[in-house]
Amino acid sequence: MPRKVLSLPKWIPQACELMVKYDLSLRQAAAELGQDISIEEAEALKDRKLFKEELEKARISNYAEIGSSTLLTKEAVVGQIYKLASRLAADHEDYKATDALLKLAKVQGWVGAEPDSLWKVFSGLSQADIDEVKARFKEQQQAQLAEAQQPDRAAEPKQVN
Repeated sequence: MPRKVLSLPKWIPQACELMVKYDLSLRQAAAELGQDISIEEAEALKDRKLFKEELEKARISNYAEIGSSTLLTKEAVVGQIYKLASRLAADHEDYKATDALLKLAKVQGWVGAEPDSLWKVFSGLSQADIDEVKARFKEQQQAQLAEAQQPDRAAEPKQVN
């Protein structure tokens, strides 16, 4: 016989938000909200589909908030990569630190393959500019194709009466 569908407590969406933002357990988040739950209750809640859906919504919302932040800039990313590379180097993880620094150099544009240099060339163009260049190129190709398909009239002898 199927179980009754029990709705989640009203504090769960807030708890999920706290869990995602501050990397808390469900019990810690519940305690922050003034709810005292046992380990068994927390485990039972965490196993529910509705809770998992609510937690996923909170994760996506948090990612969207981070991604749309005006503080998220190239400089912030470079700084964080450098900080993490320094931490890896301090932990004697030299190979990983070197890899992080190489990635930092790529982000900065100091090293890279041809796609990086192409990005530098085309980064100032808008999509409208690119579309216009494509259209002009296509017209030029069609004109050259039309010329090649026409018989060369200059090579034909002209009849004189």
